[in-house]
Amino acid sequence: MLFPTYEFLVFFIITFACISLLKKHVNTYKYFVLLINIIFYSFFGLKFLELLIINIIINYLILEGINTNKNKLPFLISGILLNLSYLGFFKYYNFFIDSLQEIFNILKISSDIQILSVLVPVGISFYTFRIISHLIDSYKNQLPCPKFLDYLVYITYFPQIASGPIARAKEFYQQLNSDQKYNYQTERVVILIISGLFKKYTLSSFLFNFTQSPFQIPEQYSSFDLILAALAYSCYIYVDFSGYSDLANAISSLLGFPPVPNFNMPYCAQSLQDFWRRWHISLSQWLRDYLYISLGGSRKGYWRKYFNLLMTMVIGGFWHGAGLNFLIWGFLHGIGLVVTHLWQDLIKNFKKQKQSHQDSLNHHIIVASKISHRQVFIGWLRFYFQRITSILRPTFACILTFSYVTLCWIFFNTSNWETSLKFLQQMVNTSSNIEVRSQFNVWQLYITFIIIFIMNFYGDKFSGYLQNILSKSNLIIQTILISTLLYTVFRLGPNTVPPFVYFGF
Repeated sequence: MLFPTYEFLVFFIITFACISLLKKHVNTYKYFVLLINIIFYSFFGLKFLELLIINIIINYLILEGINTNKNKLPFLISGILLNLSYLGFFKYYNFFIDSLQEIFNILKISSDIQILSVLVPVGISFYTFRIISHLIDSYKNQLPCPKFLDYLVYITYFPQIASGPIARAKEFYQQLNSDQKYNYQTERVVILIISGLFKKYTLSSFLFNFTQSPFQIPEQYSSFDLILAALAYSCYIYVDFSGYSDLANAISSLLGFPPVPNFNMPYCAQSLQDFWRRWHISLSQWLRDYLYISLGGSRKGYWRKYFNLLMTMVIGGFWHGAGLNFLIWGFLHGIGLVVTHLWQDLIKNFKKQKQSHQDSLNHHIIVASKISHRQVFIGWLRFYFQRITSILRPTFACILTFSYVTLCWIFFNTSNWETSLKFLQQMVNTSSNIEVRSQFNVWQLYITFIIIFIMNFYGDKFSGYLQNILSKSNLIIQTILISTLLYTVFRLGPNTVPPFVYFGF
């Protein structure tokens, strides 16, 4: 069941009508939220629901073991291994079997490995991360063992189970057990819904057509088309996933839970480090808190920090999907982060060494009578050069970061690394021998790029402006404005909506 569908609209109207009456009745509210969680997830398949419930029961027993025994470590290790095995079987079984078969073929060893048709449960990556973080928090005594009902509601929470955001258990339980639910602003929720629909239903659905075939058969497209396709995918995955996050946060607000920030204008980032502070924030923070810091973080020296950064991103890449292309995607981001941190560390050391020289230079500037006119002129030139570069540097850094991220997305969106290399090779191949007519050179695509550019840089200001108008307007003006915006969204949207990108993870 997708959010921007009439099926979900009917489902949520009934849900919201009931839940509005139950918010102050804490226990009844919990049971009702659990019921709608189960109903929502059952639309993806009863087999998936059975697996989820069994997994939750086993992990709750492990949680009780962590909280009731002095020796907690064996329970934590068994819980993490169990969940990684569960995730590994359903998501990576075919990848490991295919890789093992290739190794046997290279070594000319005969093998009779059974190939299974394994379906990946919807949201398995997201709810597995929620479960693991809960185990670790309990092990660190940061979270007491919850009631089984509370735990069930947290893991199965339907707005976030399929594609996140990854809410932290402590904050979730506080809202769940309070009769004073999150006091949302109606105007903000309305804007989140319209924003989510516009991103997913209108922009993402349009860009979807430019992000499929070129990444499957790149040799049939011109260099210019592949450049446009790469840019289209960067825009597509942004509006698709941030659109989902907007809708998930709007729904959570209406249910009484505060929104979880997941995107903050990511393509404004001036470095990869800045990008991962803005992109898929809940996952970035999860990887930082439960993987990077667990590996040692930056506490054990520079080179260990660089290694931890690289390993965190490689594991994060593999979490996204079973394939060498995802490992390469994570490795490229890891290398980019290492280079970013290495550069920052070099700059810090350089500034320390330069400080004493700068103090001496300032002294000479004050005593200007002892400086020649030529030195004064050079000093002014240096001053203006620094002013100009301080203006141009952020723009250049932003373009460079976006270009690198876009190139990395090519590995993310192709089915295998061989196709990724074909895509890159054809993208830079401007030979006249390849007579492929440009197929994507259409004005609607450029208009879409401009809209997403404006949203990325000024979306928050525009949303605040609309919220301000709605809050100060009477009911008639509010109705006209909201109806006009919704009509525009649906008028520009397609007849069918493609699935969310992150439903596959």
